Amino acid sequence: MESPTEKTPHVTPEQYLVRSPFLAWRVIGGEVVIISPQERELHTLNEVGTTIWQLADGSRTLRQVAQELSQTYEIAPEEVLPDVLAFAQEMVEKGVAFLSEQPTSEDEIEERGTS
Repeated sequence: MESPTEKTPHVTPEQYLVRSPFLAWRVIGGEVVIISPQERELHTLNEVGTTIWQLADGSRTLRQVAQELSQTYEIAPEEVLPDVLAFAQEMVEKGVAFLSEQPTSEDEIEERGTS
């Protein structure tokens, strides 16, 4: 039997969260709404999730995302980081984002979406 930790990705602060090229998303009323056409699912993010999502462009590590959030919400980065890691893991599990070990450009994201 497979344990839950074997099913889920191991998320680290030095990884990059990248939005999947296989979906559509919009900011509506200050919250991100994600439409996953393959699964026909709709995901709505709260204010903090929306901020993380907008930063998930492949150019920042999760640690850098936590630092930006800490400045925006005036919370210590070490307090924000566990929530950022949990959010990243949830987005990967839902199939709306992926993790990268290095910065990922928009061109690379588009290539990943077409290959």
